[in-house]
Amino acid sequence: MFRPRISLRAKVLLASSVLLVIPYVGYRYVQETENFLRDGLETSVLNAAQALAGALHERVDLLAGYAAGSDEDARDIFVHPLAHAMQMDGYLSDWREYRDRLEPIPYGQGAAGFSARYLVGTHGDYLYALIEVTDPRVDYRRPAFTSARLGDQLAIRLGSPEGAPRQYRIAPISAGWASVYAVISGRVDAPLRRREPRIWAQWQPVPGGYIVEMRIPLTLAGRRMGIDVIDIDPGNSVAAGRLSTVRGGTESPPGKLVFSSPEIDGIIQNLGRTPGRRVRVVDTRGRVLAGGGDLATDTPVKPVNPIIALLLPPPSAELFEEHANPNLLSGPEINAALRGEQNSRWQSTANPGIYVVSAAYPIWIGQNVAGAVVVEETSASIQTVRRQALADLFNITLMVFTGAGLLLFVFANRISFRLRRLRDDAEGAIDEHGRVAGRIHSSTAQDEIGDLGRSFATLMARLQQYNHYLEQLARRLSHELRTPLAVIRSSLDTLSMGQQDPADTRYVERAREGLERLETIIVRMSEATRLEEALQSAERVEFDLAEVVAASVESYRQAWPALNLDHAAPAGPCRMNGVPDLIVQMMDKLVGNARDFTPPEGRIRVRLESAQGGYMLRVANDGPPLPGHMSERLFDSMVSIRERKSGAEPHLGLGLYIVRLIAEFHGGKVAAQNVADGTGVEFRVVIPRA
Repeated sequence: MFRPRISLRAKVLLASSVLLVIPYVGYRYVQETENFLRDGLETSVLNAAQALAGALHERVDLLAGYAAGSDEDARDIFVHPLAHAMQMDGYLSDWREYRDRLEPIPYGQGAAGFSARYLVGTHGDYLYALIEVTDPRVDYRRPAFTSARLGDQLAIRLGSPEGAPRQYRIAPISAGWASVYAVISGRVDAPLRRREPRIWAQWQPVPGGYIVEMRIPLTLAGRRMGIDVIDIDPGNSVAAGRLSTVRGGTESPPGKLVFSSPEIDGIIQNLGRTPGRRVRVVDTRGRVLAGGGDLATDTPVKPVNPIIALLLPPPSAELFEEHANPNLLSGPEINAALRGEQNSRWQSTANPGIYVVSAAYPIWIGQNVAGAVVVEETSASIQTVRRQALADLFNITLMVFTGAGLLLFVFANRISFRLRRLRDDAEGAIDEHGRVAGRIHSSTAQDEIGDLGRSFATLMARLQQYNHYLEQLARRLSHELRTPLAVIRSSLDTLSMGQQDPADTRYVERAREGLERLETIIVRMSEATRLEEALQSAERVEFDLAEVVAASVESYRQAWPALNLDHAAPAGPCRMNGVPDLIVQMMDKLVGNARDFTPPEGRIRVRLESAQGGYMLRVANDGPPLPGHMSERLFDSMVSIRERKSGAEPHLGLGLYIVRLIAEFHGGKVAAQNVADGTGVEFRVVIPRA
């Protein structure tokens, strides 16, 4: 198996990568600091809302007029502050930025497709109203003042809470400027006799209905207002449809006009405003009574490293999207505050990483909630601090890593140079035949590498002496073993040719058996050596592994008829590259080993299966299980777990070692394990496919 070579220099640099934990810890610290600052910002905003709500508690003079009463039959009309005066021309260009604040007229009913929306605002000394009516058929009254011939009309009720509301009627005879009449009754047939010149009105048809623009002096409007839209069929004095802001009809008192409160705005000014913080006070319906401040901040951005500037660009000026209706707020925190519970929430913005925290606190009058204080602030300042902290962390980390990297590079090069010189000395000291042909120069350095070099020099000197001894010993043993074996064999041959007693013949045969065992031992000791030499010159060919295994199993059945041998293999060919003779030799060792341990009534199972990337050869036998400590050492040289028996064929523990050599030659692996039920042992050889 190929293993990439990693130099010591690379290993030192890889080991130094543990320094990366420093910027990670710093980044985590910045994150925790950011979370802490966000919690502090949320607490600060909630405390600001609580402080302002405390200043407004029990202020009946400021909030009593805005608190919602128990009577829900009249819709209070919120008066929006307008940025400029509206032109009474019947066109919606002046109202374009306010049209998303139109509210439906809630009460009443009419024919299918009959509906209306309204918007009331103030600028200067006037009250402006826009009413959009959807009516499939618009009918104008005839010029005569006959009540039975009145057409579609609009009724306005104005007044103060103390007196009866004044009623005004708009029933035009055509599009354009419409006269406004003061009437006594709210009936549709009320006579139109007295014009009210102080109220201007413009009636313009639009596709699917009409719009009405009105301008009313604030001195005439008072503190209450009701709007009625009446649909009249020609020739019928009874209204075909009526929509109203009052549930009870034209004779019921209208709802209140809700204005922004300059007094509350003065309290907000007196308590002070924090840059980047917006404060608003809402009534029980979420309508803004007063407010101030701006979420935009002017936080200076310090210059940072150009690289970090690309990764962390400064916050955009467009931080968030405003509410659809800035004069009518809603949200879970506001709803909770209007129920009497303080609450806060974080809202995402169009700029990733920038959030807006909104906190709401209830305002109490007695036991009732009269409104809520809503304080909002962005996390732009926190993000600026975070950005600067990350930039400083990046700069410091870059400098530390640059210095540490250069130092480690020089240090690793020095160590690598010394180790390479020691390696070259060690390689030059041994020739290709394994003989000691040189020596290692001792180092004078007083460190571990110097100690290692001196130890290698001493080891090489001793190895040279021992190698010389082994060379001489092999020569002597070769002569000494050959001579006594020849003498013993010639003596036995001489004895066998003469007249012998039966007892002497038995001794001669036993001596001959011992001689054969000695020769077998010498042959098997050299078998592994010869195999290693053969593997170096073996030529690979492509062959069918299943065919070789099947042929081997068939030969075992013929050689050992009493052997209970099972065999299974895939239906198709199993192509691989290798040496078929070596595979047969490996099979001989595996099956022979299994046969030695299988009881007479047991069986041997040979299985060839497809595995991931190759094939798996499994040879299992019944019999005693492997000892737990032998499964890893079983394929080492000179390792055997057979019991020694006199007269038995000698086993030197080289069979499974040869199996491992053949498997590794073919790029495979071999392993042994006990069968799951503990009744035998299974050997597995994994060989890659062609």
